[in-house]
Amino acid sequence: MKVELLGNPTFGHAKVLLNSGERILVESGAMAAMSSDLQLKSRFLGGFFRALLRKIVTGESLMVGDYQASQPSELLLSPSIPGEVRHLSLQPGRSLFFQGGAFLACTPNVQLGTQFGGLRSFFSSEGLFFLKVSGHGELLFNSYGAIVEHDVDGTFTVDTSHVVGWEESLQWNIRGMGSLKNTLLSGEGLVIEFKGRGKLWTQTRSLSGLVGWLSRYC
Repeated sequence: MKVELLGNPTFGHAKVLLNSGERILVESGAMAAMSSDLQLKSRFLGGFFRALLRKIVTGESLMVGDYQASQPSELLLSPSIPGEVRHLSLQPGRSLFFQGGAFLACTPNVQLGTQFGGLRSFFSSEGLFFLKVSGHGELLFNSYGAIVEHDVDGTFTVDTSHVVGWEESLQWNIRGMGSLKNTLLSGEGLVIEFKGRGKLWTQTRSLSGLVGWLSRYC
């Protein structure tokens, strides 16, 4: 399998070149174009109950498209929002966390679960749960806006609406911006404080910020 990323960072999409017998699982609605010989089946990723839980708590699709090649084939994937697409090769024993909506596609040996964000996340516009990605294989994820990769070594704080994902090696805690007054009146709301050493991905734009801006004109 070969992955080519095109259109980054504004209108990212992925061209996936599959060899005969290879498969890839794709977020519902993300297929933009494909070779006519590709076989498609709809399935629940991880089983019905895990897929249903993921749908309820993170907003991901209930079902994914399972594309299998019978000969060398091409599949073009486009996220529903403008921004960047990234490709990672996961190794066994490495887990990642992502905000809901960041998943685009993966190979069959990658598992998607959910992680509770704590009671404070109830007050966050990003939701109560995160996606937990583990296993081994190829992973494609996307953002709203460009993706910035950070090598954290110590402490790093990010607004909840700008977090895309992070490595499991980082400890994290959702908190306010100092005092209750600052949290409520600064416009920043809740943040995630990361500690330790590992990679962190943030996005340059915020969907909740866009919704808030548009609401002034509705």
